[in-house]
Amino acid sequence: MRDPVRGIGYDAGVVYEKNFDSNPVFSERSARRDYRAIRAELGCDAVLVMAGDPGRLAVAARCAAEEGLGVWLQPRPFDRPVPVLRAAVRAAADTAERLRAEGAEVGLVVGCELTLSTPGMLPGPTFWTRGTLLTVTFPLLPLANARLRRLLGALVRDARERFAGPVSYGAGSWERPDWELFDVVGVDRYRDARNAWRFEDDLRALVDRQHARGRPVYVFEFGTCAYRGAAQRASTAAGVLGGRGEPTVPRRLVRDEREQADYLVELLDVFDRVGVDGTFVWGFSEPALTRSDEPGRDLDLASYGVVAAHADGTWTPKQAYHALAHRYGGSPA
Repeated sequence: MRDPVRGIGYDAGVVYEKNFDSNPVFSERSARRDYRAIRAELGCDAVLVMAGDPGRLAVAARCAAEEGLGVWLQPRPFDRPVPVLRAAVRAAADTAERLRAEGAEVGLVVGCELTLSTPGMLPGPTFWTRGTLLTVTFPLLPLANARLRRLLGALVRDARERFAGPVSYGAGSWERPDWELFDVVGVDRYRDARNAWRFEDDLRALVDRQHARGRPVYVFEFGTCAYRGAAQRASTAAGVLGGRGEPTVPRRLVRDEREQADYLVELLDVFDRVGVDGTFVWGFSEPALTRSDEPGRDLDLASYGVVAAHADGTWTPKQAYHALAHRYGGSPA
């Protein structure tokens, strides 16, 4: 049996809101620097590369493959119409097939939590708003999931017309895809105060059910931020980010990198116990959320990254970075 995939998410640039580009400093040079650290220092063997722009996704994915990492491509044209999403999936499939033909280990994730990231699935004008309203709009989930399954059917057809490798999807816990369409079951799983009592049992049931049908299960997202109390609200830990114009975080937040590190290790233990086939920490870095010593301006507190990004494009490891390296047998500098 193959060892589980040891992966991490890599954000090459997603526009989550009109004025928020998650990676404004992306370059091929910085991506290669990061991938070398991911492989050699963290000990990861794969990355989930996400981007809103198809060209940037192609560049970031190729760099990862050339640096010796397995690559899963995930187009993220958030809050864009379905035709734009389908075009992005087709472009990603073309990129993935070129890399596969060249010998890279590559897969395609056709979307991320599309009931939130695609307009018209659930009420709300933006991804963030739809996510915030989910506790209110949950009675609409059966309808949203029916829409999701129809959309995924179209996306998978688009993907398979162009790409001969494995296809998956990044499903939120409230989503019910038809996994018969996919080669790999892909889920985003955040343990927090609301679901901790059933988190492991629910995941074990999913893994056992899908393994019985011959499908591997990957966790494409899990993680939390590095402030006190973030583990109890992991799926919404970034919700502390606010401010009009220039973003801010509450001055009351207390940095706690150990809490983030412990959370990742605890979930990796859970994933090992239930037999998950691959895990991707969310995430390596969130370059738009930079570290600062100025009260209220330390945006890294709202970042899920295992490194703290700086305004000049450099980064420094957090405790979570070292915890992952220890877990995966990496060699931090």
